[in-house]
Amino acid sequence: MLSPTAANAAQAGSEDAEELPEPLSLRRLRWLVTVLMVVMILAVITVAVTLVIRLSAFGGSHARDLGPVTAAEIALPVGETAMALGRGPGELLVMTRDALGQERLRVFDARSGAALSTTGVVRE
Repeated sequence: MLSPTAANAAQAGSEDAEELPEPLSLRRLRWLVTVLMVVMILAVITVAVTLVIRLSAFGGSHARDLGPVTAAEIALPVGETAMALGRGPGELLVMTRDALGQERLRVFDARSGAALSTTGVVRE
């Protein structure tokens, strides 16, 4: 146990330590950490806002512009196989391949099923 004089001296020493001025390098370090924290918070907010804006485009008005496919059937030429399907506004896109390996992109009307155009696909 400390004597009353030693306890007073220890208490006075701790008060002196609290009253010492902060070193300049420590003050600069504290300022730098604060600035970096603010910059990181702003960066996270920016990334989050960018993601929300970009991802909202997929579920926004673009999906409503397509409309339903109401065609009863789509007729492909004999010997061609559908490899992939896609959608456009009022259109149905079908990638086909025939027995010789020739690929074509066929565009059909989504309402009637009528063929609108055919484009050959060349792989390089």
